Amino acid sequence: MIAENMFQLCKFAAVGCVNTFIDWAVYFVILKIFPAESALFYSAAKAFSYFCGVVNSFFLNRCWTFKGVSDEDSGFRFVKFVLVNTAGVGINSASIYMFLIFNMDHALALFFATFIAFIFNFTLNKLWVFRKGKLLAKTTEG
Repeated sequence: MIAENMFQLCKFAAVGCVNTFIDWAVYFVILKIFPAESALFYSAAKAFSYFCGVVNSFFLNRCWTFKGVSDEDSGFRFVKFVLVNTAGVGINSASIYMFLIFNMDHALALFFATFIAFIFNFTLNKLWVFRKGKLLAKTTEG
């Protein structure tokens, strides 16, 4: 069981690297196609590129990291996945803010904030979003 969890954790981290690549690639392609000098445009482009990474993350995690999860009610799983990722971004931002106001080194603050959000995301994805059998048990009881 511990080996399986560690293997899933490593897969989850690998998917995260792919998502970051997709996020950044989409962001820079948008800026190349639509060059604009506006913080609002940059923010909108970043939100869209981040969402592209989240969509990729959902499919890779469903099919590879947490494979064997039923495809029933994928839309509901996706909503839960987006909620977890939204909370993860909030935790990441709040964590780095807290570390920095307590004068932690910026690189160290970034590392710890990322680590906290990573553990939060992995745990909720494993135990809530991609939990095996949860949706099936819900539909057979009701």
